[in-house]
Amino acid sequence: MGTYSYTTVEVEQDGTAVTSVTLHPDERVSVLCPRGKNRAQISISHAYANVRIVPTNATAPTAADVRVARKLAESLAAYAAEVERLHALTTGQTGETGEDAGECLA
Repeated sequence: MGTYSYTTVEVEQDGTAVTSVTLHPDERVSVLCPRGKNRAQISISHAYANVRIVPTNATAPTAADVRVARKLAESLAAYAAEVERLHALTTGQTGETGEDAGECLA
């Protein structure tokens, strides 16, 4: 299976639209998180799909924005641990800690 990314838009019966971006990245994925600037953001790009995450006010984040950023960081760490665990299982590598990384979605 090759790498790819895609976006779907689903229109619900009430007329609301649900947009989903799915990334199946390879080493060509771009993750940018400029630091030391006057605004906070992270951008993920792959195969013409771009996702940018910014606080409600990028130059003056709220306490809620900080909590959301921490949830994202925890979820990405859990995702990395799950990918590593599954890689170890499918390649026969040992070193499984048996720790539960928690849910990937916060």
